[in-house]
Amino acid sequence: MRLPPWPRAVAASALAVAVLTALLWPARTALRVSGQDRPLGHLPLAEGEVLTVAYTHSIDGLPIEEDLLVEDGRLVVDATRLHQFGAGMGQIPGEGTGRADGQWWVVDGLDRDIGTEMVLRVGSAEVDHRLRVPGAEVELSPCLAGEPVTVEPARISVLRSWFGSIPRPEC
Repeated sequence: MRLPPWPRAVAASALAVAVLTALLWPARTALRVSGQDRPLGHLPLAEGEVLTVAYTHSIDGLPIEEDLLVEDGRLVVDATRLHQFGAGMGQIPGEGTGRADGQWWVVDGLDRDIGTEMVLRVGSAEVDHRLRVPGAEVELSPCLAGEPVTVEPARISVLRSWFGSIPRPEC
């Protein structure tokens, strides 16, 4: 039995709408990075992947790395790595678990919810603020020193991510 042309056209149209909706629906996780007065771009970040904020301590001059996860649209600090305890750094009793890992002291299991966005005041070239996700790193200090940078979870469409129409932050 052959259907008349109009039911096939309706079925094809419905299928096309469903596919287009799936491709345009904001389904992939990312981090939106914005400067004080402009969007800087997005960094890809899948569920379970880590955003690392890396910098050099302004007083003792040693590297620090803080790992954040996105959980239910919120940023959560998971771990901190440092070379030695400096001013304002170290483990707070009752928060996380500290352990040695080569040259690093690691405090993990922090589970510290910081909300839906993180505003970072970018340090000078000596502080060398960087955002790192798997496969990408953005240096912030060379062109944004002294400025606030906002990092927030976002959802982007599959189609936009396939065709690269989502600019990566550049500095």
